[in-house]
Amino acid sequence: MIPSMSRRNWIGLSSAALFGCQERKVPAATAPNPAPASRQLQAGPFSVTVPDAWAKTAVIRKVPIHPLYTAEEWKLTKSDKHFLLKPSYYNRPLHWTIRLPAATPEGIKIDLENADDDPTAAQILIHKSDEWGSILTDGIEGREKSAELLSTLRKEMDGAAAGDGNVDSPAFIDGGLGFTSLKKQLEFDGGHGIRMINQWLSEHDLMRKGRLHYLFVGMSDDNTCQIIATFPITLPGLPDDSPDAEHLGRSVRRWDELSRNFDIYCTEAEAWLTKHAAEITPNLDTLDEMLKSLVVRRWE
Repeated sequence: MIPSMSRRNWIGLSSAALFGCQERKVPAATAPNPAPASRQLQAGPFSVTVPDAWAKTAVIRKVPIHPLYTAEEWKLTKSDKHFLLKPSYYNRPLHWTIRLPAATPEGIKIDLENADDDPTAAQILIHKSDEWGSILTDGIEGREKSAELLSTLRKEMDGAAAGDGNVDSPAFIDGGLGFTSLKKQLEFDGGHGIRMINQWLSEHDLMRKGRLHYLFVGMSDDNTCQIIATFPITLPGLPDDSPDAEHLGRSVRRWDELSRNFDIYCTEAEAWLTKHAAEITPNLDTLDEMLKSLVVRRWE
């Protein structure tokens, strides 16, 4: 069944001035199997250690809050019930973004100019969490609801890590997360979260190259920071966007068959992904170690 739209599906990223990418070289191990060189990137009070090849083209920005409505538009909603705007991934609290375009696998195209509104771009986003409750308003009204929202998110996050249900990215997408698999809890300095592999679905579809992505949702222990990390992934055997593509004997050309047996296909596709996890690019261990290196203790 197609996942339902999350009640928390609303995020985004607004344009902002480019900040200097502060970094510190982390030496590779010397024996017996040297690890790839890595660098520590600094984003305000936060940091993360990433592979050197990814750090070279990293873009770090502090992005202001971008609520759904301006102050004037929010006033208009009080007098005109028909004046409603649709949120997008672009609507997001004040946050730091650490964009890593070099982590994008070969053969997958990412529009860097529009990555702010891209739910699968290679980036780590660290949000000022007490602004989440006001994102669907003018950025002020409703902020007091953030604590309840974050409490719910934490419960879902921890429940999913324990094998009880799933957790959605708190991002507005016209659809829901499908093919959720390979869930794993990750601890970082200051908090923890859960990583998983997903694909956004608005209708029945195949597991696709360029759409399947690594998703990490985490929170600082004091709830002041909420983290979303997304990285597009690929592996041999994934079909492309061609309407003639097939995967595990299914095709959108045979729509009735795919729709009728979609739950079965999802189960088989998730099992196939788990079996071939070692072939995923970027390597899951590399992504996991990067997220575990985060230092996100509190919003300052």
